[in-house]
Amino acid sequence: MFCIPPHLQEEVHRPRYDHQFLAFSISDDQPLLKARTLVQIDNPVYLGGVEITEPSQWGKGDLEKQSYDLPRRSPKNKKGRIPILFRIGLILSFFILHLILHPFSLSLPFSKHISVPPLDPSFISHCHSLLSPPDGLYATRLDKLSSILQNGVAWISEPSPSTSYFTAFSPSSWHLSERPFLIAIHNSSITILTPSFETLRASLVVNDLPLEVREKVEWVEWREDESPYSVLSSYLAQRGVGGFMLDDGVRQFVGRGLKRDMKAENKGGLEDEIRGLRERKEGWEVGLMRCANQFTLHAIRKTRQRMYIGISESQTSKILEEEMGRTGMVGGEGLVLFGENAALPHGSGTDRKLTKKDLVLIDAGGKWGGYVSDITRTFALPSSTIPKSHIKLWETVRQAQIAPYELLNSSNGTLTFGDLDKSARAVVSNWKNGDSLSLSTSKDSIDYSIFTHRLGHGIGLEGHESPYVIQGPQGEREIEVGNVFSLEPGIYLPSNGHEVNGLKGIGVRLEDCVVLTRGDDGTWGGEWLSGPVEGWGDI
Repeated sequence: MFCIPPHLQEEVHRPRYDHQFLAFSISDDQPLLKARTLVQIDNPVYLGGVEITEPSQWGKGDLEKQSYDLPRRSPKNKKGRIPILFRIGLILSFFILHLILHPFSLSLPFSKHISVPPLDPSFISHCHSLLSPPDGLYATRLDKLSSILQNGVAWISEPSPSTSYFTAFSPSSWHLSERPFLIAIHNSSITILTPSFETLRASLVVNDLPLEVREKVEWVEWREDESPYSVLSSYLAQRGVGGFMLDDGVRQFVGRGLKRDMKAENKGGLEDEIRGLRERKEGWEVGLMRCANQFTLHAIRKTRQRMYIGISESQTSKILEEEMGRTGMVGGEGLVLFGENAALPHGSGTDRKLTKKDLVLIDAGGKWGGYVSDITRTFALPSSTIPKSHIKLWETVRQAQIAPYELLNSSNGTLTFGDLDKSARAVVSNWKNGDSLSLSTSKDSIDYSIFTHRLGHGIGLEGHESPYVIQGPQGEREIEVGNVFSLEPGIYLPSNGHEVNGLKGIGVRLEDCVVLTRGDDGTWGGEWLSGPVEGWGDI
């Protein structure tokens, strides 16, 4: 129960209790609000050092000491309001002034909150089903290799992507050392040369391989006091092997030892045919690569969703790795570059923080079922402010990526990898020279000054493998159905370089992988394993 001293009761009109011990009273003849202290008589209250337990003990003077003045709110002055049309005009004036002072500034058109749809559960389930290779896959590959080698020739390799392709023996299963561990394939048989003391460990690795591979394995051991190359040579000679050839990835000292001690003849000239087996991807391989690239693209989108102005390149890299890991990919990582750092294709070694004027470049990849993805995106955050000239440069790179794809779709004849590179490079050269974005394959228009690297590279069990999409000797090869490679044009204008069209301190690259197809009428085509981007703001 609350009690108000008798001499104040007449002044109180509408008491409002803000908490247990305070109420406010308003007097019509007072210009100020008076805050009056109320006392709960059940408990003693100390006022000015005097204990007060009854209302009769209140003194007006004492109470006034506990009062404080609050300014009364003035009524609204309707005549003083600013007209609504004047307010609108004032806002428009500031907007026009901003455009005059910053004529090339353009805010991004998409929402402040980026929405990333989840991956389709049925697609994820399909990708997991591909992790088990189809029956007979490796037996078929071994037969194809043996048909190229012909009778009496062995193909020799250390654990490598090639042994993974032909036998499922992954290089991650065996750490290379100074002691040779070799795999020789001949007549669809597999001979494994191992140090004697490593035989048990090697057999445990082989036990995890498919049955169709295990059934073909023969073991050869060498002691520490023996030449491993002579031991292998003697064994193969007993099985009618009179020649051998080496995989591209064999280390030099191993190659020298084999050439020195092998009694068989070193057969050359078959490398391109054998390499072609890996270059022409099968449907199962394409499926794994499609999954790898779609998972990577999703991770990049999720990374952008978590980014903010002021974040550093290293922080973004960590987020990217987290998002790649959430997809289930192995070894997912990427290159993250902000602003002028992106003008160096492989980075500057700094840890720049993102500003509103910076573009973001992310080049990411990982493995799914042993097959690699590779995607690059250049974009900005929703709260960024990017000049129109930078967006036009970005659009030029997008057109350069589309140009070789359009060339494929318009051709039913012979095309080389050099032709694809020319078509993309011509778009960049036209932009540099101030021409329209027209397709030109004239050699005179090709310029390597700002588009400094090849258009693309093959991809599969390795992130970079043949074929290579470039002009010159490597690019003279004809394209084939099943080739999978990246299309990754870029424009790089370092801060310490020359201005091009008034720009420097900026880099843009876009990258997606394509698998080549061909229609019944002979027209070339391709399936994008990710992308491509359709316009500014898209990822």
